[in-house]
Amino acid sequence: MKKRLGLLLAGFIIIYYLVHAADDLPELVHGNHGLQWLPSSRSYLLHSLREMAIAFLYPLSVYLVLHRFYPQQKFITALVTAVATLLLLYTLHYQLIKWITEQPFRLRTFFSENLFFICVYLLYGIVFYFIRYAQYRELQQQELLLQNRQSELSFLRSQVNPHFLFNSLNNIYALVYEQSEHALPAIAGLSEMLRYMLYDTNEKVPLAKEVAYIEQYIALQRLRFDHPVHAALKQYGDISGREISPLLLVPFVENAFKHGDFSEGGSGVDMQLTIKQNELCFYASNQKGRGLKDSGGGVGLNNVRRRLTLLYPGKHQLEINDTTDLFTVNLTLTHES
Repeated sequence: MKKRLGLLLAGFIIIYYLVHAADDLPELVHGNHGLQWLPSSRSYLLHSLREMAIAFLYPLSVYLVLHRFYPQQKFITALVTAVATLLLLYTLHYQLIKWITEQPFRLRTFFSENLFFICVYLLYGIVFYFIRYAQYRELQQQELLLQNRQSELSFLRSQVNPHFLFNSLNNIYALVYEQSEHALPAIAGLSEMLRYMLYDTNEKVPLAKEVAYIEQYIALQRLRFDHPVHAALKQYGDISGREISPLLLVPFVENAFKHGDFSEGGSGVDMQLTIKQNELCFYASNQKGRGLKDSGGGVGLNNVRRRLTLLYPGKHQLEINDTTDLFTVNLTLTHES
């Protein structure tokens, strides 16, 4: 925690004048309009500044002692150090006043005249420290929550489906072995997907990038089948300039390929992406099939729910209908207009 001694001094100057102004109120009540805390001459101004400098040592000392020992919970050490410092400071203050006034000055008189002010200055130093310490702890908590949030998001994004990767590599290997003209585009597509999954760590990416990933994902999944499959992503509205959290829509597509009916003549999956002024709507629907299923799953629907909670708190609506024969997803993301 930074000391902020400048802020401590600025606040003390205000406290100093307020306290001395309050001390002059009885004089005003009795008709004496001379405010002693207002300097009336150059010499009195210098004297006031000197008094203020000495008085500032009280809140400064207690603030520095707390700053040094309180965060380490060395309470006894802090108390002993504070008491010893204040006794020394009080003695020096008394001797300095005697030297400045060049007049005999009894310790009892000095104590009675300055006790109230010293207590106020010490209280100010203590209150200032604990206000700063509370702000510091709150900032620490916020930073910790942010770090935990970022760590959790990174972990959720790192849950890449290994079965999909292995299946894609096996399919690409078969294309290379057969010297198919689709081998090189498939390798390039898989490379782009891996780059997007592993290295695009921004919290938001262009929506067009997410759509391109989905299209590449569908293209690679089609390699699993020896017959045409229905997997269409229809777009309504302009996606340019729109952003989304990366890999947010992909789990729904993964889930469709995991459980959908992609047998020959099967209904496959229908997907729609609708862009409105301040909303993004994604819809996916697929008949459940008994064909090939990837038991490893994608990053999972629970993963998506958690990411939505972290990234779009209060700005999303996810509806999932899972019946015996049909699985549908409706996701709405609300953006500031």
